[in-house]
Amino acid sequence: MNSKLALKKLRELLGSESYEAVMELLAGSTVYFPANGKFTDIEERNMQIKDDFFSGKYEVTDLARKYELSISRIYKIIQAR
Repeated sequence: MNSKLALKKLRELLGSESYEAVMELLAGSTVYFPANGKFTDIEERNMQIKDDFFSGKYEVTDLARKYELSISRIYKIIQAR
């Protein structure tokens, strides 16, 4: 979806007053909305992935499925300090 259409839909959802407040607050920013519609704190998610892995209860493939990430991404998260 292009930006103009996204902004139009946002205005319809929020109403004019809230839309203007959001525009003022976030002007000049780039905002990403995940395709699955869920907000995820990346640092918190990564800590949970490490905890799950080092608990011994999960294999890398299980974690990839659980967190909807690639196996290579799971390895990178586990190896990060």
